[in-house]
Amino acid sequence: MAPIPPTDQVVREQRQPRIIRARLIHRDGEVQDIVIRNVSATGLGASARGPAPVRGERVLVVLPGEQEVSGIVRWFGGHTFGMQLDTPLDLEALGRALQRQAHVAQVSGEWKVETRHRVYTPMSDPSRIRRV
Repeated sequence: MAPIPPTDQVVREQRQPRIIRARLIHRDGEVQDIVIRNVSATGLGASARGPAPVRGERVLVVLPGEQEVSGIVRWFGGHTFGMQLDTPLDLEALGRALQRQAHVAQVSGEWKVETRHRVYTPMSDPSRIRRV
């Protein structure tokens, strides 16, 4: 027999790990780029470039394929946050949109390497390097 969870604990649906670029729209209209790290039909976990939205804030997320989901932020910490969705997310439609994105990138060959992800190593003067 499976144990029955206590009534004061919320049981959430199993989340699928993903890396999905999306846009977060705050109530005041501010738009922020985010990366969704895990997703289920009822919620998602993400990382923001700037400070994450705070607990209790209502936000809108625009996913690939222009699918929009709204919800409330349930937890946050630094740049990461988790939100509970108001309506169930169509995971199949999201999967199809991601496949279309990958196909378009593959066919067009327009892959970009963004400079903010490059690591620059400063050149050192060899005469100033100390031997250990």
